Amino acid sequence: MEVASSNFLVPNGTFIVELAAFLIVLLILRRYVLPPISKIIDERQATIRQALADADEAKQRAADAEEEYKRIVSEARQQARSVVEEANRQAEQARADRREQAEAEYQRIVSSAYADIEAQSRRARQELREQAAEMAIAVAEKVIGQGLDRQAQSALIDRTIAEVAGSQDGTPELAGSQAGASQTAGETA
Repeated sequence: MEVASSNFLVPNGTFIVELAAFLIVLLILRRYVLPPISKIIDERQATIRQALADADEAKQRAADAEEEYKRIVSEARQQARSVVEEANRQAEQARADRREQAEAEYQRIVSSAYADIEAQSRRARQELREQAAEMAIAVAEKVIGQGLDRQAQSALIDRTIAEVAGSQDGTPELAGSQAGASQTAGETA
């Protein structure tokens, strides 16, 4: 029987004691060591789950913030475009207003120049008529050798002015005016 006791496959008394000690250690481990370790592992898992949830929430907030940023940038660009368009519109309006003002000023200056030219032309014609009348009177006085009375002088001036106006139109009436001046002088004499 010694052969049987030496066989390691057959359990003997030490094996049962070892098995009992092992089971006791397992019970002690399960009762006193594993609960705190399980608690620590559960807390660690809860912390990791919370960290993952916080990370997901932060990721969502970051995505929301990025969308908000893009929206704000888009709105700012749109506002910038509208401001630029408004500024361009106002600049074009100002250019058009200045162009209109310049055109009005040009028209005013041209009208004023035409009015000045017309006034100077009238003055020159009046001076020419007066000079022609004075010359006619002087010629008439020399022809008849005496002065004319006021009524005859006025008639002679009117006739001379009419003749000068006719000569400006291109009708030669100078010979007739000398004859008319001689007649007027003869009538007053």
